[in-house]
Amino acid sequence: MKIQMYSNPIFYDLCTKKKKDDIPFYLFWANNCKGNILEIASGTGRLAEPLINAGYNYTGLDLSSTFIDYTQKKYSEGNFICGDMRNFSLGQEFDLIILPFNSFLHLLNEKDMKSCLKSIKKHLSSNGSFILDIFIPDPEFIYREPTKKYKEMIIDHPSEGKYTIWQTSKFDQQKEICSINWYFENEKKNIIYEYQFIMNIVYPDTMDRVLTDSGFTINEKKGDYNGDPFDEESLLQLYICSKAQNDKRYFF
Repeated sequence: MKIQMYSNPIFYDLCTKKKKDDIPFYLFWANNCKGNILEIASGTGRLAEPLINAGYNYTGLDLSSTFIDYTQKKYSEGNFICGDMRNFSLGQEFDLIILPFNSFLHLLNEKDMKSCLKSIKKHLSSNGSFILDIFIPDPEFIYREPTKKYKEMIIDHPSEGKYTIWQTSKFDQQKEICSINWYFENEKKNIIYEYQFIMNIVYPDTMDRVLTDSGFTINEKKGDYNGDPFDEESLLQLYICSKAQNDKRYFF
C-alpha cells in the first residue's frame, strides 16, 4: 500500500522522533534573536515543542493541513498556519526564521528556491536572522546501486508493531534530483507500506549563489550543530543569513 507521509502524523512522528541533535542549535539562535520565530515546514512540531516550552513566540508554516491541525491541537500556545513555502504572506515580520532538516530540498528547481527565499526575505525583520539547514550531497548516497535496498531505520508503531524501513534511491545527474522509495517491512518480512518522494541535490556553490542572488548576506556558514565552521569535512550546510543591506533586487 502506498502512503503519503505528510498526511500521516503518526508515521511522520515515528520516523523523525530520534532527530534531536539540532534542538540545542535552534534554542541557541532563538535566545540570540529574542523575538518572534517562524519555522517553515514545521511538520508535526518536532522543533515547535522545545521552542514553545522555552517561552518563545512561535509560528509554524506547513503545506500539510493535516499536520497543521495536528500541531495546533497538540501545541495550543503556538500559531500554526497552512501555507506553501514558495509563496506565503503572513502580514508580519519575524526576528528568526528557520527552515530546518533538509525541507528546502523539496523545492526541485531554482525558480521555486528563489520564490521561497523571496517570501522569507519579505517576512524577516531588518535585524533578523534566517537559518537554512541542508545536507552536503554525499556521493556514496547519490551514486549507490539504485536497485539495492538499504536499511534506513526501525520504528515501533503503537498498534501495528515494529517496521524495518528499507530505502532505494536513484539519482538523475542531469536534473540533480534524487528519487527515493521507502519500504515498510513488518516483523513477518512482508512489505506493508511504500512511500515515494523526490529531493533536490543542492551543492554548496549553488546554495551560496542562490542565497546571494535572493538578497541575503551569508553572515556565518557552519558545518555542524556544534557551530564548527564549514569545511571540506562538513556533513551539513548551515547558513545564518540576514537581509543584504541596500538590496534593490526585484523578483518576477
